[in-house]
Amino acid sequence: MKQELKKEFVATPDPQIGSNSLCQSGTTTQSALTSPESPTLDSPTPPFTSSTFRIAVFDLDGTVLNNGIMSDAVEDALHKLRDNGIQVVVATGRDISQIPSRVLKCFSYRITTNGSSVTDPEGNIILDHPLSHKIVHQTLKIIRSHHGSSCLYFNGMVVASPIFLIRILLGTNFASKSHRASTKEVRKGKNLVRFRLGHYLNKKRLDVYKIQSFFKTAHDAQDCATHLNDLGLVNPVINDARNMEITLQGITKASGLRQLCTLLNCPTSHVIAFGDSPNDLDILSIAGFSVAMGNAEAPVKAQVNYITDSVSNDGVATAIHTLFSL
Repeated sequence: MKQELKKEFVATPDPQIGSNSLCQSGTTTQSALTSPESPTLDSPTPPFTSSTFRIAVFDLDGTVLNNGIMSDAVEDALHKLRDNGIQVVVATGRDISQIPSRVLKCFSYRITTNGSSVTDPEGNIILDHPLSHKIVHQTLKIIRSHHGSSCLYFNGMVVASPIFLIRILLGTNFASKSHRASTKEVRKGKNLVRFRLGHYLNKKRLDVYKIQSFFKTAHDAQDCATHLNDLGLVNPVINDARNMEITLQGITKASGLRQLCTLLNCPTSHVIAFGDSPNDLDILSIAGFSVAMGNAEAPVKAQVNYITDSVSNDGVATAIHTLFSL
């Protein structure tokens, strides 16, 4: 399968982080990528300077997971990256409780709920940006007024309304199908259904990191997003027309990645990122080198440095083996 390098890549220091970075132990000279017409994965041209990169960040659904399942080949490739001294990081919209334990073990750091929470290898929260309860109540009221059903993401637990659950079980969107496929592997007892989300929130007083909502129509979702944007307190992102994910204003996968890079004293130019959908564009755009899956949407493929094989053909494993010679 033919692949394309989309833009020139130059490894340059991140101006926000000093040049004396622990992550600059590798070569930082530029990899002059003069884009050939159609480089293949078996013989990437120009050469990829693997020693430049100290962090590899991956989306889950559609990138690492194929319909909720991680292949043995991808698992082996991720472990080889870690064994090679690279910090392997996941950046996902899922809560940590929705990540199967086998998958979780592949990653040293976890950026979850679209950047609202970051945990270390021991599972400790090292960065978090929860929504205030006042904002959650305001947001839920607006969602209901636009015929939406919701699910609240706490760190380590997800609580859904019955209608939200029914829509998942009916497979109303791509993300829900992927979540259903991996349900059996998710840790038991961490996901609940409650009729009155607001009442549950008041009773438990837990931090909410993300709200996910399904709507009857795409028009309802768009109207709701406009209403929430006018409120100016949250960041609503529509996926698959009727599915919306909501975090605190300014919080994204990219913001979580930037903060993690600061903690690890690693410039973002020393990050390689993998993704497949428009909600991955933020991490792909700030990374020093970006890889899109073969199944990625056209706007994603147009913005990355390299296009690998599809998730169904273990594109992550193929790219790791080729680019890092592992």
